[in-house]
Amino acid sequence: MTDTITILEFLQQTYPQAKTTTLRQMVQDARVMLHGKPVRSLKQLVPAGVVPHLCDTPQNTAAESPRLDDAVRTVHADADLLVVVKPAGLLTATHAEEKRPTLLAGVNRVLSRDNQKLKTHLVHRLDKDASGLLVLARSVRALADLKRQFRTHSITREYELVVHGTPKAPAGRLEHRLLETESGMVRVCPPNPQIAGASAGKPAILDYQLLRSNRAFSLIRCRLHTGRKHQIRVQFAAIGHPVVGDVFYGTAAARRGGESRLCLHAVHVQLKHPRTGKILDFQSPLPESILRWMQTASERKAKKK
Repeated sequence: MTDTITILEFLQQTYPQAKTTTLRQMVQDARVMLHGKPVRSLKQLVPAGVVPHLCDTPQNTAAESPRLDDAVRTVHADADLLVVVKPAGLLTATHAEEKRPTLLAGVNRVLSRDNQKLKTHLVHRLDKDASGLLVLARSVRALADLKRQFRTHSITREYELVVHGTPKAPAGRLEHRLLETESGMVRVCPPNPQIAGASAGKPAILDYQLLRSNRAFSLIRCRLHTGRKHQIRVQFAAIGHPVVGDVFYGTAAARRGGESRLCLHAVHVQLKHPRTGKILDFQSPLPESILRWMQTASERKAKKK
């Protein structure tokens, strides 16, 4: 380079096909370095004779929050519904004042680039730290029908999760009554009806099957028959097998950050199309990162013994 140019001009010369938004994201992810430090602005000047260094992966901690355009994978899209795979660590949706990114807001922002009238509606949620299949409605009519299917439990929802230890029965049904406290946590109501508050709460039912186990950890597949907040996490914690990485209902190691991400993934959704009535079946395999963590953690425990 012989003349002083801006970072934007440098990136445009390097990536002539890239959009400005993509180049701006590279800067935000600290992937553009100048004199050993991350570039802060597209307007920053590049001195004559100096070539910025480009990193293949994000370098700053803020970049750990998934970028919606890349992180949210679309499984199915038509005029009535949208099915995506939510990454772990991303809120599904929240109140209007929430400043953190959410999947719903991000999807609507992406859709509005082509048509500001396009909008999706939230049908159900996944916990922030869980991942997997999420169904969104693309019309008010579709929303009403999908909500009805969820309310009547005619939609099939299956999850895979890694828990501590091994359940006594390789397959079974968990039934509890769950109550959300003022703090937002969920607890299991005592079974004795004579105990005050035992009649409170709502029924929570799931079926599970053990897929594999090495005593320290177990990979489980479960099917929900109800859709309560934190249901899977609370019910497995209640039987002494909390989900790995659960900072609310899990182990002290999870609260210290000494475990993997929340090992809970929505792997299967089956529903009726809200307009045609056709049965739709969607699959999303358990992330390889969870399986690798389970294997590595098992090997570490074996070495300690």
